[in-house]
Amino acid sequence: MTIACQEMTAVPFSWPLQTQLELAAYPTAPACARGHTRSVALEWGLADLADAAELLASELVTNAFQASRRLSEEIPVVWLRLASDRTSLVIHVWDANPEMPARQEPGPGDESGRGLMIIDAVSARWGAYQTHNGKIVWAQIRGADAKRRRESSTRLR
Repeated sequence: MTIACQEMTAVPFSWPLQTQLELAAYPTAPACARGHTRSVALEWGLADLADAAELLASELVTNAFQASRRLSEEIPVVWLRLASDRTSLVIHVWDANPEMPARQEPGPGDESGRGLMIIDAVSARWGAYQTHNGKIVWAQIRGADAKRRRESSTRLR
């Protein structure tokens, strides 16, 4: 479910579990985001969300990396912020490019353009909003949603 331009700062930033990671927008940033997100999800007792959280963090940071690289020749920074109420996890990624994300319709041979489709399919809801110095794109996953996804994928096998 897409919720574009809805600000998610009020509730998740008051949640008891939070972490933030600053990443240089290098090609290795998505791998760092995946590792950090998986480790944090496990540490917070959210093992059932770890796979989905890792995928979402990777897609969001990849999109932020690509958006940031269009801004200048310098190596930009992106921020990954995770917040949890112990049952849900919200992944926020900030980059300095104020251009809002737009879903693409890639062809079968295209190597990119599927990030927002993946985010939409994996998250309970997601959205984006502009900040005074860029934008934040966020995605939320919930424990019950992860359990349902696992059960339905098991039935499909």
